[in-house]
Amino acid sequence: MKRIHWLVFLSILGLSILSFSFSFITPIFFKVLIDNIFINKQLYFLNTVIIGMICIFIISSITSYFNNYLMGKLEYKLYKEISEKLFYIIQASSMKNKWSNDTGDLLIRVIGNVQIATKIVSRILPQIVTSLFTIIFPFIIMSYLNLYLALVTISPCVLFIFLNLYLGKKIELNQKKVLTIYGAIFALLKELFSIIPVIKAYNLNNWACEKLENINNDYYSNSMIFTKISSVNASLNNLFSAVPVILFIVIGGRMVIDGSLTIGTFTAFLSYISMFFTPISQISSYWALYKSSTPAIDRINEVMDMEIEKREGGNLNIQEGEIVFKDVEFAYNQNIILKNFNVHFKKGLNYIIGENGAGKSTIIQLICGLYLPNKGEIMIDNQNISEIRQKNLFENISVVFSNPYLFSGSIYENIIIGNLGANKNDVVDVCKLVELESFIEKQQEGYEYNIGESGQLLSSGERQKIALARALIKKSPILLLDEATKSINEETRKSMNKTLNKIKNQRTIVVVTHNLAEIETDSNIIKL
Repeated sequence: MKRIHWLVFLSILGLSILSFSFSFITPIFFKVLIDNIFINKQLYFLNTVIIGMICIFIISSITSYFNNYLMGKLEYKLYKEISEKLFYIIQASSMKNKWSNDTGDLLIRVIGNVQIATKIVSRILPQIVTSLFTIIFPFIIMSYLNLYLALVTISPCVLFIFLNLYLGKKIELNQKKVLTIYGAIFALLKELFSIIPVIKAYNLNNWACEKLENINNDYYSNSMIFTKISSVNASLNNLFSAVPVILFIVIGGRMVIDGSLTIGTFTAFLSYISMFFTPISQISSYWALYKSSTPAIDRINEVMDMEIEKREGGNLNIQEGEIVFKDVEFAYNQNIILKNFNVHFKKGLNYIIGENGAGKSTIIQLICGLYLPNKGEIMIDNQNISEIRQKNLFENISVVFSNPYLFSGSIYENIIIGNLGANKNDVVDVCKLVELESFIEKQQEGYEYNIGESGQLLSSGERQKIALARALIKKSPILLLDEATKSINEETRKSMNKTLNKIKNQRTIVVVTHNLAEIETDSNIIKL
């Protein structure tokens, strides 16, 4: 934690202890009230006792307010910082890291697991420390009142501690499974929501519900284990809270009868027993919460340990935009995709054709730096891209994928993210270039028309035109299209190819396609 967070954490501890410390004084007032005022008729104590109790309640309320306020502030501040850091790490880590983790599971780690972890720091740990503190003072006062009674009444604590350590370990192991399954549920739901058209078209409603039911059953059975352990823990809390009181009544009651203990002391002692064992019970509950939360921290640390991809080097200086693969080898999960691969892409239109699985999309991903080759070199104007600063490489390359990757928002917002330094005129110009302007003019909102989640309110062709406009507004010297025309109609395909022909003399354009009819005869064609 940052220094400022430690200061807030220590402030929370101080306020919690201060708030609880006032409750220690209350039984003393009751003792004076009974022994001195009610029994010995020392009435001059009455006003002092009343004023003192009023002051204590007022100060306790004020400290309680600031304590809860700081707890909430620390919790939300930590959530903001940790979730943002996790998001940055996931974005900055290598593509191989991303493909090895389900998106739904990562979502749970960034949101749900962080919420759990922040509560440990902001609420659970301060409560545990405060409860430990509140145990000490009642014991000191009880020992002062009667050491023998104090030792007798706290004797059950030894067994209580060992049982909680044992149950805490079982809770932690169980929650590791529960959180993993919970992440898998989110991953499954994300996947099922994304294929709802397929589920409907193939009448797979029962199949989808069964998949969710199976994983929910697993979640339920493991969660019930946690519920059973927690129930045992709560039951033991009640039992151990009752045993000391019974011991005290049996032994302390006899001492009152034989005159060795006053009624006021008996009453105060009984209050301090409650004060002593209430935090014991609270510690037990907080300990169970702490042990059930620690797996969330482990899952967060797994993301924190992801290797951030930092490629330092020089800046790319592009004059001709020639891309050369020299003896490139690339394998993914030990599956060799390219071996001793050599190819030359020139300024203008370049087409990559070939069978599925031949490595066409892999070439696009290697050029734009999403992956680095295992062997060989990829040169842009005789500059090895592995020696180029990653951010600068991305600045010089635009990509249009087969999935346009649009987000819920306006047409304008989805285009302008290609170049956040662009203005409205730039957006209008690229929309004219990709022949999207006529569609925009038909919308009442114009460029502010909301396209829905992933552009679901648009046709496939309109989505790809927006993706192409986003790539063109970047004005990068290299443009890559990975099966960008695969799922669009003939009219839109001709429109996009017309756009590419307009700009082919200013850029190096590499197009992955299955459609041989759209290939220009004077282009550079690479067949895999």
